[in-house]
Amino acid sequence: MMVNLNIYLLGACAWGQVTYAFVDYGNVYPRKYSLSADVQVADQSYDNTTTITLSPAHPVLTLDYGTEIAGFPFFVVAEGASPAQIEAAYSEAFAYLDDENADGPWTFSNGLANSWRVETFNITSGGHTESFFVQGGQRWQSIRLLTNHSLTLESIGFRATSEHKDVDQQPGHLRTSHDVYNKIFDLGGQVVQAACVDAGNAPSTWELTDEGAYIRGQTSAQSSIGRVMGAANYTLEFDTKIVRGGTGWRVASAIQPLGPYFVLTSNYPEQNTFVNTNRTLLPPNTLIVNGGWSLLNQSTLETPANQYYPLNISVEENKWYHIVTAIKEDGYTISLNGENIAFVPLPPPISPPVFFSTASRYEGTWGFGGFQDQIAVVANVSVVASNKTIIYTNDMKSPGVLAEYAVAPLDHSICLDGAKRDRLVWIGDFYHTVRVLAQSSARWDYIIGSIDYAFGYQAKSGPFAGFVPISARLGTRPEYSDADPAGPGLVDYQDLFLASIGQYYRYTGDAKGLEPYWENIKALLKARLTYIDPTSGLAAGSPAAPNPGSFLGPANGTAVTGLMSFALQQIVPLALAFQDTATASLCNTTALSLNDALNTKLWNPELGTYSLDLTSPGNFSLTGIAWSILSGAANTSQITSSLEKLEALRFGAGYKTISSEEETPEYQLAPNPSGFLLEALFQAQTAHGVDTAKTAITHLLDGLWGSMVNDEQYASGASWEYVKPDGRPGITAFTSLAHPWGAAPTYVLPEYLLGVTPVTAGYARVVVQPAVGYLGLDKVQGRVPTPFGSLEVGWTVEGGKAKVEIEVPEGIKGEVRVPKGWKVDGKQEEGGMMELGSGTTEIVLCTV
Repeated sequence: MMVNLNIYLLGACAWGQVTYAFVDYGNVYPRKYSLSADVQVADQSYDNTTTITLSPAHPVLTLDYGTEIAGFPFFVVAEGASPAQIEAAYSEAFAYLDDENADGPWTFSNGLANSWRVETFNITSGGHTESFFVQGGQRWQSIRLLTNHSLTLESIGFRATSEHKDVDQQPGHLRTSHDVYNKIFDLGGQVVQAACVDAGNAPSTWELTDEGAYIRGQTSAQSSIGRVMGAANYTLEFDTKIVRGGTGWRVASAIQPLGPYFVLTSNYPEQNTFVNTNRTLLPPNTLIVNGGWSLLNQSTLETPANQYYPLNISVEENKWYHIVTAIKEDGYTISLNGENIAFVPLPPPISPPVFFSTASRYEGTWGFGGFQDQIAVVANVSVVASNKTIIYTNDMKSPGVLAEYAVAPLDHSICLDGAKRDRLVWIGDFYHTVRVLAQSSARWDYIIGSIDYAFGYQAKSGPFAGFVPISARLGTRPEYSDADPAGPGLVDYQDLFLASIGQYYRYTGDAKGLEPYWENIKALLKARLTYIDPTSGLAAGSPAAPNPGSFLGPANGTAVTGLMSFALQQIVPLALAFQDTATASLCNTTALSLNDALNTKLWNPELGTYSLDLTSPGNFSLTGIAWSILSGAANTSQITSSLEKLEALRFGAGYKTISSEEETPEYQLAPNPSGFLLEALFQAQTAHGVDTAKTAITHLLDGLWGSMVNDEQYASGASWEYVKPDGRPGITAFTSLAHPWGAAPTYVLPEYLLGVTPVTAGYARVVVQPAVGYLGLDKVQGRVPTPFGSLEVGWTVEGGKAKVEIEVPEGIKGEVRVPKGWKVDGKQEEGGMMELGSGTTEIVLCTV
């Protein structure tokens, strides 16, 4: 009964000793297509035998894959084809597919994937052509013929890098009498397929050759060694050979691609240059410089104007050049083969500053990565300090280069924050991901893999000892932990990570799988307990970080304190499993103290809810209401009052986060904290009998999550990162439309509508309390994955009667609790308990 779980955990134990092969999930093909003069909604059926001819009269093929998928794009060209160039574009939403850059590019991280959402192919013969890069997530694709010869495509699709099952075939599933709620539930099963990646399925985005690093155009990758050594005021030298279009590099950069970026373009020889090359943005024989993220803006990652330095020489392709970039007091000097080609004045400081930017324009590491569709070889890199000492050399040929520049192949099975971006292991987002996986795919290997990955970079010493990075990068290795260390940013993410671990144990009972990390967990607990204010008793700062940043709310506030209490409570059962009663007692008593401080210091009877924080007694938040309930701090009367106050936060399709925030058309409604609220609302109803919770639940489901499934212009089949008040994606094309943090209904709906709750970790004992008739539903059917097999619950309502059927696998025992408003056969009153054993149990309910 526990075969799958054990197989996944066996694989986890081997990490660090095994090179993982590619996990073959087959090919994914479009479901529909259209052929026209421009991008059109796909309306014709497609299968892998469909042949399509692009022509000057009908040059644009639009492809709809039906839902979010991930993989290597490929197409098969008919034999005998004339030479042609085609441009492929990818987008999660149809609305952005025809934009110049589709819904990209991604300038925040490399992510072991294509940074661009538009790429060009030069077709010279028939046969199979596949992109070098993974495209992390899309529903839509277009292929545009750029040249005048017709081109016949015999097959088009993606070589899948992740599972792509129909969600109703997953171990966990739910169906109700409400079609929109069914689509909302399905968002989670789809998103974790796209956003979770197997070890071996994200190869390096660089190639190492006997000449050097062969680097295709992508978000630049920075040297971890340069970051660790704290390099400043240096001169970077390297050799480069432009294979196509240009070459790119950085100096004085953060470990993220943020800092002076230089792109040198070639003379664009006709026989090797794409016809769609943007010669306005990228003129030939020119050095182009930007002091920010890229040469292009991307929504929230704003970039200053580019600076252009035309050269009086012809920069040839397939010829070696020696480039020197020196950081000077007033700027940067750049030379090519010993000749000065430009002096770039020192850019102004990054404004507003971000916590991962460098302290000045003189310091930071170096990196390499050309612009869109460019290819270059980089070799013989050296860095010379201001005192003329050589502090770094690298011929860029050895395998260690990939890990140093964080482009090494993925060696863990992990879950990302988003399929297309940011493609980082954000430990706060992971809380939702764990619970979505537990109610859909049950791919426990992704959970253990992500836990192992995060703890591999845990700080061992210093002011943040015990913390793990909030967003571990792909492609790096633990020996470079100090290049992107854990710090004071978003410290509440540490609590969400702890809660994630507790939830994994709750669902699986897998103490053995977590045992290797128990000391890591305790180190993180120890670190977090220093963040309790000794005066207020609330979650706040520490001696190491007196003013830390948090995602869910301010220090000495309701949200962060309630969350910390909740996280500590989640660790108690795991500590007891390890017979560590001291840790269990510490977590329990500390959680109780935090709850007491919440009620003593932050409950505001005049306001009718908990204050945002000590400094804002008249302000309150969605997250404060949610975590006061989930932590167990709020009693029934406080919950009732808080939910009345919640209506003041209602805005557009959802609820704004903080009461003082301005309501604008561009406001970003947040499915992540709204997911915490959704569960708190269900708890208010089931545990406290607060009937007004239904109003907010239906608003969230019909509005916020309904927005993700009701408009085919934007629907990806997966859950979103942010939502505007009018229901469109919250940060336009940049929005991740495959973000697990937005999929809370996938775990909330089955846990409360089916009512299956593990009383002991791993479902050895359960309580089943189905929410019969709730939300106006007259039918619900679903299955919950457990280590013993699927536990199935179904109920139907007709008139004043209801039928409940429960199928329990061997090995599980528990009770059925009669739901509110119902009684059994006119005898057992609501709230009563009945024993539940393995096999099928049928119960007939009557209204009270």
